[in-house]
Amino acid sequence: MKSLLLMTTHNSDPKQQLLNRLNELNQYKIDLGLERLAQVYERLKLDQYQPKIITVGGTNGKGSTVAALCVMLAVQGQTYGAFTSPHIFQFNERININGVTAADDEILEAFALIDAVRAEIELSYFEYAFLAAMLIFRKYRIDYAVLEVGLGGRLDATNVVDADVTIITTVDLDHMAWLGDDIETIAKEKAGIMRPNQPVIYGDTNTPKAILKQAEVLPSELLKFGVAYQITNHGSGFDYQYASLQYRDLPFPNLKGDWQLKNFAAALTAMLKLGFSFSHEQLSQVLNTWYVPGRMQTIQQNPLVIADVAHNRQSVQKLAQWLKANPIEGCTRAVFSVLGDKNLSGWIEQLDELIDHWFVFELAGQRAMPINELKITLADHVSLISVFESGQQAHQMALKLSESEDRIIIFGSFHVLDEVLRERPHH
Repeated sequence: MKSLLLMTTHNSDPKQQLLNRLNELNQYKIDLGLERLAQVYERLKLDQYQPKIITVGGTNGKGSTVAALCVMLAVQGQTYGAFTSPHIFQFNERININGVTAADDEILEAFALIDAVRAEIELSYFEYAFLAAMLIFRKYRIDYAVLEVGLGGRLDATNVVDADVTIITTVDLDHMAWLGDDIETIAKEKAGIMRPNQPVIYGDTNTPKAILKQAEVLPSELLKFGVAYQITNHGSGFDYQYASLQYRDLPFPNLKGDWQLKNFAAALTAMLKLGFSFSHEQLSQVLNTWYVPGRMQTIQQNPLVIADVAHNRQSVQKLAQWLKANPIEGCTRAVFSVLGDKNLSGWIEQLDELIDHWFVFELAGQRAMPINELKITLADHVSLISVFESGQQAHQMALKLSESEDRIIIFGSFHVLDEVLRERPHH
C-alpha cells in the first residue's frame, strides 16, 4: 500500500483528505492477529514508553465509563490521555489529552510518523487511529492512558498493550457478524483484554461464563457488580460500597439514565484498585462534572430534544426504560436511522407505544441501511412513519410539528447525531 500522505491531494484540509483515504480501508476488518500492529508499535518505539493503562471494553457504556475515569484522574491531579471511538462530528474527538481534543497538526504529524516506519505493513483505519493516539500521548508524557476497545477485545488494536486494570462494562448482542451470535461467544472475545494478575471489573449483573472462566485460567481478580461492589439508589441520591469502604448519599450525575450509576461504580472500583482514594466531596465533584456528548444529551427544551447514540438491543432497551419512566402529556417523535448491519427488527419492538411518530432517513455512506429496508422493517412494528431525504430535514419537520409539551428523540447511530446536529450553532 502506498504512503497515505502521498495519496492526499492538495486540499485546504489535509487531515480530511487523509481521513478519506483511511476510510477507504476496511474500518471493521479484524485481522487474524495483532502481529502487524505490534511490529509497527515497536518500530515507533512505543514499547519503550508505557504510561499506566486502563482498558475499557464491553457492548455499551464504554464511552461514559472512560469519561468518568478521566474526571476521576483529573480530580486526583493525574495527567491522562483518552482514546475513544467512534467520533460524532470529527476524528479529533477520538484523542483527548487532559480534556482537550488533539489538534489537526498533531494528528497529521502522528500519521506521518506511522507512515514513515510501517513500510510494507498494511494497517486498518482503527489501527492508524490507535497508534496516532499513543504517539500523541507519548508527546505529552501522560500518567494514564484510558483506552476504549473499538470492537470485541481479543483482536482489537488496544489489546496490543497490557492493561494495569480492565473494565468490561456489559456484554450483549452487537456486531454479531464479527464477534459471534450469542452472548457467550461475544463475551469470550471481550475477555481477551484481561491480563494475568491484573484486576478486571465487570460492570453488570449476570457475568458471562466466558469471563468467569478467563479470570480463573489467567488468573486475574474479578470484581463483579453486585458482588464485589454495589450501588444502592434511594431516590434522593445513591450509596456505593466496595469491601469495607462506603460512600453514602452521593448526588446523581447530570447524565440521564439510572444505568450511568453502574458505569460510575465500575470506574470508581478501577480507580480504587489502582490505589487512589477519594473524599465524598471529590466524588460529588466528579458526578457534577461528568459529561459525555450523545448520551441522553439534552439539545434543547420546549420542546425537549434529546440525542442518544443508542444503536443496539441493550442501549435501545435502556432508552425504552427511560421513556417509560418519564412519560409526557404530549407526543414523542423519533428522528431515526441505522446502519445496515443492525438487527433492527430484533430490538425496535421495545419502543412500540413509546414513540408516536417516526421521522426516518437514509444515512450517508455504504454502511447505511437502505431507506426501503428501514421503512419496511419499521412498518412491521410501528404505525406512523415519515421519510425524509436527510437527517436535518427529518429533524426540522419534527421540530415544526412539535408543541412545547412534546419531545423529540434523535437516535440510532453515532452517524445519526452527526448528520442531524452538525449544523447546529453550538457545535
